[in-house]
Amino acid sequence: MKYGIKTLEDVDVKGKKVLVRFDINATITKKDMKIQNPLRLKEIGDTLNALKDAAVVILAHQGRAGDKDFTTLAPHAKVMQELFGSKVKFVPDILGPAAIDAIKKVKPGEILLLENVRMLAEETLEAPPDQLAKTYLVETLAPLFDVYVNDAYGAAHRGQTSLVGFTEKLPSVMGKIMEKELDAMDKVMTKPAKPRVFLIGGAKVDTKFDVAKALLDNGKADKLLVCGLLQNVFIEAMGKSVKDVNKKPIKNFDKYIPEAKKLLEKYKDILVLPDDLAINKDGVREEVSIDNLSDKYATADIGEKTIKKFTDIISKAGTIAANGPPGVFETKGFEKGSKAVLEAMAASKAYVVVGGGELGGYADDLKVKLSFISTGGGAMLEYMTGKELPVIAALKKAAAPKEAKPAAKPEVKPEAKPTAKPEAKPAKKP
Repeated sequence: MKYGIKTLEDVDVKGKKVLVRFDINATITKKDMKIQNPLRLKEIGDTLNALKDAAVVILAHQGRAGDKDFTTLAPHAKVMQELFGSKVKFVPDILGPAAIDAIKKVKPGEILLLENVRMLAEETLEAPPDQLAKTYLVETLAPLFDVYVNDAYGAAHRGQTSLVGFTEKLPSVMGKIMEKELDAMDKVMTKPAKPRVFLIGGAKVDTKFDVAKALLDNGKADKLLVCGLLQNVFIEAMGKSVKDVNKKPIKNFDKYIPEAKKLLEKYKDILVLPDDLAINKDGVREEVSIDNLSDKYATADIGEKTIKKFTDIISKAGTIAANGPPGVFETKGFEKGSKAVLEAMAASKAYVVVGGGELGGYADDLKVKLSFISTGGGAMLEYMTGKELPVIAALKKAAAPKEAKPAAKPEVKPEAKPTAKPEAKPAKKP
């Protein structure tokens, strides 16, 4: 037991049929259906090795319905076969006869990957575990298994059917990925070497603004380096214009400004913003001061002065947590900021956790040596706000001792009393 959750060491899986929920969601090129970065698929190896004597069946997802990366898990199965051998099988089904038959036939030492679980509409339901345990998915699959393992840290911030529903029906534990992720976040959030530096970049301003505010208000950050789209909100709040071209990608841009101004005033010694940025001028990198941003060309990276400022702070850190890249590193010429901060983190003596599919994947591509590359983006961000993730809560509930129902009190029957004799009455005189 660790963090109030059972681990793989707490259950006997030898010869058992085990259902594992992984997060192997990846960037896929639609044209040739190839996975761009197999980081999450590589990471599942430790858990699969711990389950080598079990019959393993995997539930996982790819994309969301309606998105361009919402596809079959056939490409994932191919990569898994390259990584873990021919023992990996794939069935393009989840609940139908083909899936049920394949699940029943899988033997200890074999691995079966089921189809993208988000192809079921009920998978995206968000509800308490006891309600999701009544879904067709859980009711159908749970009786076929002995143990449920949740190792989907990247989706741990979602309370969806395959993530929390099975914890109500089966003995449930966390896998090796989840355990390592919680160890890493524990070092960052509760046992940090000081100073503690956070870097928040990338997109998803709605989530990242709340994270930044929580880190500041909770006193978790000694320095908070702001880049990516979030930088535009704070630069505007400083009284400088980021121009409409940089406001447009951020939904409801103006709503953040009043709170951003308060944060700037209250935490001016902690918040660190860019001094210069690189704009994408028809494919050419051009660096400009934040006082002179273009009304035609969007920002795509931090500039040289900012890179130096950020890397100087990183070099003196005791603990670093980063989520989201400073720039659009996929575009040639605009990888400079992301590469520089990752290399500075690798060169530092700090304990470093880098998360998010983009920045974590890029760190893996660069082969930089960091303390830990998280497989979670949204999960890592929510964890940093201090919220308990739904999957963690469900696993803790499954591990908690079940409250014994009070024994029924024996029915106490009233003591039998002798029947009273009728009082003798004198006979009537004739």
